[in-house]
Amino acid sequence: MKIDKKLNLVSHITRNDGSIVYLHVTPFPYEVVEEHCLLLGNLFTNFISQVGGLGAARVAAMMLRKKIKKDLELTGETSGPNIVDEIQRLTAVIWNDGGNWKTTSFDVAIKQGIITWEEFRDIEGEIVFFMVTSAIQKTELIAPTVGTVIGMYGGQLESLSVTEFRDSLLKSNPDTDTQSQNALPETSFIPS
Repeated sequence: MKIDKKLNLVSHITRNDGSIVYLHVTPFPYEVVEEHCLLLGNLFTNFISQVGGLGAARVAAMMLRKKIKKDLELTGETSGPNIVDEIQRLTAVIWNDGGNWKTTSFDVAIKQGIITWEEFRDIEGEIVFFMVTSAIQKTELIAPTVGTVIGMYGGQLESLSVTEFRDSLLKSNPDTDTQSQNALPETSFIPS
């Protein structure tokens, strides 16, 4: 029997001080995919034909912004809520606050300075790549294709919800779970 769970993206930002902030991204619901199917289909095709899967994960957000700008210019519409807003709405931020892992929405994390736009821009392409490709690909192809590319950038696909993922961080404590091993110097038997 196959358990069919949606896979979520978990990526991270490693700060200069070594601290880690996680971003947990849930795929688009069907209604969003249906509303933006042409945009998503075109982006997916362009990822493969113009850039290739591996490179697309880095530049996907830039490609999305260019496509939205071009579409707005063609239609004469003013900027309003769009698919970027949906991506940000489906992104949660998990950070360590004094030893406690906390969760908040992307919007609140930006407003409160938990993450900066500069930090987000570093992994934004991975998030857009995941969202677009998981919306277009068949479910059984996401892990072997999208997961492989995302893994090369340090992200991972998880079936855990944001709360389950945060709680899994509460159970793991790197300071006590992994003991550092001090290697003993070896005596060389090679004649000098």
